[in-house]
Amino acid sequence: MTQKTQPPFKGRTVLVTGASKGIGRQIALDFAAQGAQLAITARHEDELDHVLRDMKNAAPGRHIKLEADLADEKSVRKIFEGTVSHFGGLDILICNAGMQIAAPSEEMKLDDFEAVLKLNLTAVVINAQQAIRYWRDHKKTGTIVVTSSVHQKIPKPGYLGYSASKGALGNVVRTLALEFAQHGIRVNGIAPGAIITPMNEDWVKDPEKRKAVSKHIPMRRPGEASEISSGVLFLASDAASYITGQTLYVDGGLTLYRDFEDNWSS
Repeated sequence: MTQKTQPPFKGRTVLVTGASKGIGRQIALDFAAQGAQLAITARHEDELDHVLRDMKNAAPGRHIKLEADLADEKSVRKIFEGTVSHFGGLDILICNAGMQIAAPSEEMKLDDFEAVLKLNLTAVVINAQQAIRYWRDHKKTGTIVVTSSVHQKIPKPGYLGYSASKGALGNVVRTLALEFAQHGIRVNGIAPGAIITPMNEDWVKDPEKRKAVSKHIPMRRPGEASEISSGVLFLASDAASYITGQTLYVDGGLTLYRDFEDNWSS
């Protein structure tokens, strides 16, 4: 008689920020399908209704939605208190919320630059602090996965705030990982390349632009949100139990720099 295997995240509580669309939505759906119970957040709670419905269709569970300003300490404290109160604990934090604002670097408004850093960088620190304090205070282990970008290492002209925030995230991940490894807390990053999401609608829906994007990617195609989510779930899983302080680039080879496919440089 074949023994039934337990879903890999059964009984685990996961908090996903920026879960209303794109990669965050897919991460939430995939965790739910693999047995996790989830708290999902976005700035506007009503945006999460359709995600919550789809999660429950994928795998019935005690999932909840929480409204949050992720860069505000009081607001973040409330979502952590709400998660722990509802589920009795927290095992995994996924810091996925992010934004970008386009402008020539010399013309970018300081308010816009700071707004991008506030959500992409400061919010990650605030949320990570809350999770780490909870795990330390309750003598528990835990896992954090942060959504970064290929622009952690590749410059992005015209998106100075985005480029600066993602570059800094690499060292936030490494610093937290080193500081808390001895306490059984793992911290890793996932760095998507060109992915088909609502944030990239401009080129996703335009055949010519999409073709232009694809030709820069060694695999000659953009990625799907599910391909990023599978990397996140791996880093959060027991299969990655000896991995911390790393950023996994899921980019179709974009960071291999396709221009060097032909040996023109020597």
